[in-house]
Amino acid sequence: MHLTVRQMEVIRAVSRYGSVGEAASALGISQPAVSLLLRECALHAGFPFFVRKRGRLQATRETLEIMGELNRIFDSIARVNRLVDDMRELTEGSVQISTVPTIAENLLAPTSVRFREDWPQIQISVIATDNVSVSDSVFQERVDFGIVLSPLSQDGRMIEGRLTDLCEAELVCVVPEDCPLAKLPVVTPRDLEPYPLISFDKNLPLGALIEESYRIAGVKRKIALSVTLTAVAYSLARSGAGVAIIDPFYLLTGRNQGVATIRFQPRMPVKAQLLLPNNTPLSRPAQLFVAALKKTAVSLNDSLPREANL
Repeated sequence: MHLTVRQMEVIRAVSRYGSVGEAASALGISQPAVSLLLRECALHAGFPFFVRKRGRLQATRETLEIMGELNRIFDSIARVNRLVDDMRELTEGSVQISTVPTIAENLLAPTSVRFREDWPQIQISVIATDNVSVSDSVFQERVDFGIVLSPLSQDGRMIEGRLTDLCEAELVCVVPEDCPLAKLPVVTPRDLEPYPLISFDKNLPLGALIEESYRIAGVKRKIALSVTLTAVAYSLARSGAGVAIIDPFYLLTGRNQGVATIRFQPRMPVKAQLLLPNNTPLSRPAQLFVAALKKTAVSLNDSLPREANL
C-alpha cells in the first residue's frame, strides 16, 4: 500500500520536531492519532521511520533518504495554497494602460469587456496617446504597461522597455468607393501620385513606414492632408478628400462603408506590441489583464487584413 498525504505529513512533522506531542500540536491533531499514523506508516512500508533515543524520536536512515522529497512535496503544496490565497484576496485593484488610439479601440475594448466579466472589482484605466508618450509612461512607471505600433523609434529615440508581439498585419490603402483605384487589386505609391494623399508625418510610426514604402518605390511622398490619427485619415478618405494608407488594426471592427480597401505594395508589416517595464514586475491585476489581452490578440490575428484575404 502507498503512504497517504496525511501519513507523509506526520512523518515530516515528527522528523522536524522529534516529538509526537510537538508534531501533534503543529498538525492540530491528538498525540494518539500521530502515534497511530506512525504505526500504520511502518506497517505499510515494512520498516520503522523513527527510533527512540534519549527520550526523543530520531529519523531512521530510510526516513532521512525520503525527507528531501517530502519537503519538496509540501513546499509545492504551500505554494499552491499561497496562489489560491492570492486569488481569493484579489477583491480590488486597478490596471493602468497607455496605448495608441487604434489599439485602444480595437484590441483593448474587447479585452476589457471580457476581463470585466471575470474580474468586475478591478478598475481599468486606458490612456490613449502616441508611441513616444506610451514609452515614456511605461519607462517612468506611470502605467502598468503599454501597447505600441511598430516601428519603434521616433526622432531617433528608441522605445524603452521589453517588447512582445501581439498582432501583425500589413498597411492597406483606403479610397472612396467611386475612385478608379477601387477596381485595382493592388496599388503602389506610383498609382497614388495623381490623387491627394492623406497621410502621417514621418516622425509618427505609420508615417515612417509609409515614407519608407515611397522611398523603396522611388516616389516622392507629397502629403495633401496631414493627420495624426488613423480614424481621421479613414474619415477623410471616405468623404472623398483623397486616398490614405492606414494601419489595418482600424479595420478590425468591420468598417467598410463608403470606402474600398486595397492591398498596398511594397508590403509594409506593422505590429501591435506589448511594452512592459524593464525592471518592475507586473502587479497581479496587470498580469491577469495581459493574459486576457494575449488571448484577444490570438483570436484577432486571423481577422486582420492580409494579402490572402484582401
